[in-house]
Amino acid sequence: MPRPAESNRQLNLFDARRAPRAANVSSARELADTLSDLLAERVRLTVHDNRSTMVSFRRNPDEIHYRVHHMFLEAPNEVVTALAAFAGPRRGAAARRREAGTRIDAFVKRNRARIAMPRADRLLARGRVHDLQEIYDRLNGEQFGGEIEARIGWGPARPGKRRRTVKTGVYVQDARIIRIHPTLDRPQVPEFYVAAVVFHEMLHQAVPAREVNGRRIVHGAEFRRRERAYPDHGRARAWEHRNLALLLSSPV
Repeated sequence: MPRPAESNRQLNLFDARRAPRAANVSSARELADTLSDLLAERVRLTVHDNRSTMVSFRRNPDEIHYRVHHMFLEAPNEVVTALAAFAGPRRGAAARRREAGTRIDAFVKRNRARIAMPRADRLLARGRVHDLQEIYDRLNGEQFGGEIEARIGWGPARPGKRRRTVKTGVYVQDARIIRIHPTLDRPQVPEFYVAAVVFHEMLHQAVPAREVNGRRIVHGAEFRRRERAYPDHGRARAWEHRNLALLLSSPV
């Protein structure tokens, strides 16, 4: 493919604000140039060291802005081609992005060791009241046949902060990390409810998100079916409905 106009290539930028110190600026410029060549469009590149989303892009009026994990600075040609296909023309986008996403996911899995892990003091499983590791191990044996592989811990506490909503748990797919909101770590919150939240996050690994017609489905029919089949699902939902005010308040 012929190179785009020189003015296009010069707009390929490397933003190292959130990149690891070891990131190679010339490699980042080369990746941005290659993506611009493949797409015949102007590309801006941000390199990061996030633990969650490895690749994302946004189309601006005069450029495509990619955000990629630093592992992609050493990606082989077929993976770089997949990165370009991921943000290519909208015609035939669903099939193209699905194939590109499969190739990108495989590359991330091969390079999982390069994803930064949280510091130990930020991923503690034993809380003041509930031990997440005990709950995780029990659920893994009883509900998943020991097949789930993830680290689990309490999220950071932010006492005194008023909330209108609360995300009780999160599963970071690429790093295989489960974080549970510390508002659950108090005597008023029964263990069966904490376990239901942990089960939900573990289920994200057993039934991963998938793309259908260009849409990313996180809680699909199979996910919901298995979640409803969890023995304490109904009891946990009922308890949550009755105690939402407690969950929204800050632990003392």
